[in-house]
Amino acid sequence: MLAGLLGKNRNLIEPHLYMGNVRWEGLVKRVGGSSAGWDEQLWTFLAACGYAIGGVEGVAGFTKIITGSDLPQPDYPRIWLEAMPMSPRKKEGNTRLDLALGTLRCRKGTRGGVELHDVSESWICFCEMKMYSDLSHEVTHDPHRNQLARVAENALCFQGRGRYADCVFVALVTPKIFECAPVKSRLYQYKFREYEAHRAHLQKDIDSCRMDPRHDSQDWSYPQDMADRIKRLELRWSTYEELFAKIPDSPISAGLKKFQEKHSAIP
Repeated sequence: MLAGLLGKNRNLIEPHLYMGNVRWEGLVKRVGGSSAGWDEQLWTFLAACGYAIGGVEGVAGFTKIITGSDLPQPDYPRIWLEAMPMSPRKKEGNTRLDLALGTLRCRKGTRGGVELHDVSESWICFCEMKMYSDLSHEVTHDPHRNQLARVAENALCFQGRGRYADCVFVALVTPKIFECAPVKSRLYQYKFREYEAHRAHLQKDIDSCRMDPRHDSQDWSYPQDMADRIKRLELRWSTYEELFAKIPDSPISAGLKKFQEKHSAIP
């Protein structure tokens, strides 16, 4: 039923939903699958659809939940799924983001590639979405590089035509059971709170990366003062439950909430 609703309303959703390195048809087919309950890419797609169908107001509402701020929306706001910014490190391919918001635009020459849109009030939010999985640490050239530090470094270095974002958010989105759990079972529960309380620890993890920074060029350069960039960073933790609870009324909202109730995390 939900798959049919999505298909019927696809023309209302897609104008404000950027499908980067992922395909609509493949995600919709997974709605009724046996693994839907822990398929974080599917949950992220469905939540994004619930707000993208609301157009400019829907994207603004999604942004407010994720960032906690009323931010100026770009002329054509989108929720960006599986977008790929250029990595700030040599030997590391394009970073594949679960979700992004803000003043982004497509980068030529790469499917799903994005760069900063050159506007007067630039801001970005890079989101790491986790259902039951933990932070990845499977980095070929640096076994100590954790995924949250990598996403943060990408956000801090994200640029377009040599200009960095004025305001930077990095958001973690998980089931509510992991946000305030008395027993910590995930690495991100430790690293997020560590970086939140001690930004110097984040800088240390970034600076200790074994891979060299990308070479400076006319169009891209690594920040000369990472400590100054980190001052612009705001860390946020949101939950899938909040995203689904606040989905605005639309032709697909009831179906999305039924999906969430059916596959909700174990309390």
